[in-house]
Amino acid sequence: MSEHTAIGKIGLAGDPAQCGAPANFSAGEALVQPSLNRITIHGRVHQVEPKVMQVLLLMAARPGTVIAREAFLDTVWAGTVGDDYLLNRAVSELRKLFGDDPQAPRYIETIRKGGYRLIAPIAPARVAAAVAVPPGGSETVAASFGGEAAPGDVPGRHEPRRPAGEIASSAWPPDSAAAASLPRRRGRMHLAMTLGTGALALVALAAWQLRSRAPGGAAPTALPPAAALEVHPLTSFVGLELEPALSPDGSRVAFVWDAGGTFDVYVKAIGSEEVLNLSDSPDDEHHPVWTPDGRALLFARRDADGVSIHRVSALGGGVTLAFRDPAVHELRGMSLSPDGSRLAYAARSRAGEPYRAHLAALDGSGRRVLSAPAPGSLGDVDPRFAPDGRSIVFARAVNEVTKDLYRVPADGGDAMRLTFDHRKINGVAWAGAGDRILFTSTRSGLYALWSVHADGGEPVQVALGNEDVHQPATAPGVEAIAFEQWRHRSHLRQVDVASGRDVGAGGLLQSTRWDSNPAWSPDGARIAFTSNRGGPHGIWVSRPDGSGAVEIAAFDGTYVDNPAWSPDGRVIAFDASPEGRTAIFVVDAQGGAARPLVDGPGDHRNPAWSRDGAWLYFESNRDGAWRAYAQPVDGGDAVVVSPGPAAHPRESRDGRRLLYAKPDAPGLWQVPRVDWNAGAPPGRETLLIADLAAQDTGNWTSSGAGVYHVHRPAAGPPTLAVWDERTGARTAIVALAPDFEGWGLDLSPDQTRLLFSELTLRESDLRLAQPRP
Repeated sequence: MSEHTAIGKIGLAGDPAQCGAPANFSAGEALVQPSLNRITIHGRVHQVEPKVMQVLLLMAARPGTVIAREAFLDTVWAGTVGDDYLLNRAVSELRKLFGDDPQAPRYIETIRKGGYRLIAPIAPARVAAAVAVPPGGSETVAASFGGEAAPGDVPGRHEPRRPAGEIASSAWPPDSAAAASLPRRRGRMHLAMTLGTGALALVALAAWQLRSRAPGGAAPTALPPAAALEVHPLTSFVGLELEPALSPDGSRVAFVWDAGGTFDVYVKAIGSEEVLNLSDSPDDEHHPVWTPDGRALLFARRDADGVSIHRVSALGGGVTLAFRDPAVHELRGMSLSPDGSRLAYAARSRAGEPYRAHLAALDGSGRRVLSAPAPGSLGDVDPRFAPDGRSIVFARAVNEVTKDLYRVPADGGDAMRLTFDHRKINGVAWAGAGDRILFTSTRSGLYALWSVHADGGEPVQVALGNEDVHQPATAPGVEAIAFEQWRHRSHLRQVDVASGRDVGAGGLLQSTRWDSNPAWSPDGARIAFTSNRGGPHGIWVSRPDGSGAVEIAAFDGTYVDNPAWSPDGRVIAFDASPEGRTAIFVVDAQGGAARPLVDGPGDHRNPAWSRDGAWLYFESNRDGAWRAYAQPVDGGDAVVVSPGPAAHPRESRDGRRLLYAKPDAPGLWQVPRVDWNAGAPPGRETLLIADLAAQDTGNWTSSGAGVYHVHRPAAGPPTLAVWDERTGARTAIVALAPDFEGWGLDLSPDQTRLLFSELTLRESDLRLAQPRP
């Protein structure tokens, strides 16, 4: 009997015990125990609902075979009320615990208009020994920055491993004055974290462990687990200080700063306020990295000819060209190998392509592509060499809000996925000797610093208090972490169309957090908007003056956005990315469980309802390019409604046309509204407003008087204006800030007030985290 035949004899009754005691088996890296409704993967135990297990068993009975949706409903939900939503939720739960990407599946593949099939290799349980639960339970993990677990930690699968032959280095100096100025002595930086279960939740406690070896070979000592990190200011300049890079000896920090209007590379000594501009040019420079000897830096410069890499002395002086890749026009991070001979960088040749990790020899002897992200995705960004130079970690991005960590051998090979969060990531760094990786993530709701083993596992949070952490930077042997701290704020504004005056400014409508993309309810009695005023981003509803605000939808830290009211005011559509790809959900306007409405291949975002409520418009890249789609609300397939690229589709006020912008291009376009059910191709598109700026693709709304939009004249500040379609005349309503940035523009149902969001604060300083002396 083959292994597949053995697995195929698993039963499917509601009580596994009545199915002839279905055998335990492995699916990919997971151990499946049907009689216990238990799935164990990477040392973590997951209890699943019986019907979720039955969905898996039905696929495992015929591995590789497409199981029709009707078969699931007739078998798993036989005699009960089952629908596609319950099946989708069961498959989604399985994918989540497997860490499976629907766009590049390793376990469950969706067959469009067919069903699902299990593609992971399966075998009897004896083959699953490698994924057994570690002693002490699956919830206990010992994690550190590059060393063994601290005393009292319970070792498990994710216990950090010391490379063979490694010798612990000398202790970091405890003298506080020295620590505040020049942390020069080499050491090892460890973070001992213990995860335990309790009646309330898992609690992550982070503490630094400093290890040393006495001259006579004495055993290393550790600080008490309660030891914490102290955070000190590095910069406090007006403007944006970004992309810190610690010098190899830890005495200096390089960064970019927009003090002169463009970003230049600066360097300053830690403990001093004196800064030195190293690049001083009219072009933007980014991504400074130190040479291994600390005597010079490399940085990227963007000019009319594309992106080039330059070298400059850390003491200032002439800038020389170090490297140029003629195919590169956009760069998202770079890193220098420990020996200084190779450069890893994330690049693409044009907008719309995914970023890929590249590796090039600085002597010009060769370059190659290291990674292969999925088409239509943002791609692979922020590559970082491991301290031993053998591997490179990077963030693989579906889009700007959905990322996970991967690691690839520097000599080439398959990329290994390390995290399965589908959350925002904004920065990656190595810790210790290269057995831990630091990254910033919204996996707990807001941006915080996390640590994960270089081979993957459960991330643990690094205790930095209430710091908002971005782009961490470390140096081998230096017991410090530099990072960006952001202070960004967006608030809501209402403007009276007739007078141009603000309505309700300074009241409950505005908060000290991030509020954006507002939308009026059809009766004008409420507004919906995106906000993080309660912690993670969620969808909020309030009265027009901001009172009575309540959160009605959130996904535990997954970014959500773009609320849109249905014409009857009963539900709100929005987009979110809880499973990796951006999908469209609906939630009752009074709150409740969110339900998926538009999913499938690609990303789907910016929902809008047709005036009659029969269709939902959205933009999607399901075929590799962003286009406008319409999907019947009562069920059915989505159809393409734009002949070419499109973004932010909305019906005109009279419902006779579909208006949309284009991604990364100026202009507002329109096509006639037709019977989308008839299957006719999209109509001929015509240009409505030629000078709608590319950055304002969502800053317009249709009205009986024309199109309200953000207008950016060649001279003078931008304005809120209305474009009269009959005469082609534009009338300004109110002047906006010269550097206006906003998200979303909506007109009240009585057409008397405009509602939009506006960026009011954008600051970034650098901070330094050090072990408490």
